[in-house]
Amino acid sequence: MAAIKEMDLVARVRQRADMEDNYFVSDIEVRDYINSGIAELHDLLIQTYGQDYYVSSDTFNTTADQDTYPIASSTAGPNITDFYKLRGMDAKLNGNDYFTLRPFNFNERNINQNGGASSVLGISNLRYRLVGSTIVFTPTPDTNTEIKIWYVPTAQQFSSTTPATSTTTFEDINGYSEYVVIDAAMKCLQKEESDVTVLYAQKKDMKKRIEEAASNRDAGHPLSVSDIYLENNEFYFSRST
Repeated sequence: MAAIKEMDLVARVRQRADMEDNYFVSDIEVRDYINSGIAELHDLLIQTYGQDYYVSSDTFNTTADQDTYPIASSTAGPNITDFYKLRGMDAKLNGNDYFTLRPFNFNERNINQNGGASSVLGISNLRYRLVGSTIVFTPTPDTNTEIKIWYVPTAQQFSSTTPATSTTTFEDINGYSEYVVIDAAMKCLQKEESDVTVLYAQKKDMKKRIEEAASNRDAGHPLSVSDIYLENNEFYFSRST
């Protein structure tokens, strides 16, 4: 991936919209349009399920007798401020071994409460669910356990007050920044009430290219169908059902 500067993106948008010396649209507005395009591109890439263009992880510890943990809390949760989508969750067992946790259906929220969070190797019956901006566990943890959360972060957003001179960078995957440039240029021309027909066609072509190419990230080893009942070591944990 190549890093492209915010100032270069602004210049490309102005060039594409033929507004290099026309400031009817301010640099701040151009930056906002670029941010909108980046968010749209971000969604296109994460919708190519399983390719993991944007994945981060963090850890936190459960507390005995507490079942709910705010995602963005620095005192009782993972303290993730850029959380967008959950990718997976693990619990640490037996020293450094991790056990893959599965979500529970909402109607199953009380099914294990009387049994406590103790099964094979301590907590293999622990389940989680995203509820609003929190993570809820069932059964309620009865010990301190390290949890690793894998998640897709929100899209990068520029915030400079001087976009035309900002050197803040955006990771350009295989020239996909062109999608952002076209989208922002369209918005500039729409404000001016100018014709965007050509740019609209170019954006459709660019979107098609991204959708067709992005899903083949690991060309040598394509994804296979997952066995949802064999997420952990079958020798130690048996199958999940």
